[in-house]
Amino acid sequence: MGRVPTISQVIPGAHVDIVLKADQRTGRTVSGAVGDVLTRGNHPRGIKVRLQDGRVGRVQAMSSAGSTVAVTETARPGDGFFFDLGPRAPRPDDPDLPPPPQVGLDAYLKPPRPQKNAGKRKAARGESHATAFSSTTAPADNHQEATPPEASPDTATCPICSDFHGDATAVSHHVATHFGE
Repeated sequence: MGRVPTISQVIPGAHVDIVLKADQRTGRTVSGAVGDVLTRGNHPRGIKVRLQDGRVGRVQAMSSAGSTVAVTETARPGDGFFFDLGPRAPRPDDPDLPPPPQVGLDAYLKPPRPQKNAGKRKAARGESHATAFSSTTAPADNHQEATPPEASPDTATCPICSDFHGDATAVSHHVATHFGE
């Protein structure tokens, strides 16, 4: 691009071609009449002006006085500034679209993670891996192992898996782990 006009050429009422701030990367210019000059002196990228219609940008060239407001593209398609977006994305209210699939809350459940140090805690309580495994796979002779701890008024149970018991805060934290939070 050639030289930009000087401050002596850009005066209120002059017809100019400007590049809007949003269009600086593409080089898209718009034409209009200068309303206000916003730059005090010459500027290498063009003098900043406000057009009479309110748009603000830098002057790239002087326009002919009789021209109407026009939009031109100064960048070429091979410059890398323009690209094809392809077919438009479907709109949600498009009647030709199939309805979205129905997803239940179970789609958001994650399998429980193995407890850290679970074997150490069971060993501290006197359980071995074999007794803990047998109590979960086969009916136990000992009624105490098969029943959950006594539910006090302060104890809550996980509504998802029914395996976790604790106070309301602990249960809410446990429920959040089911949903990956």
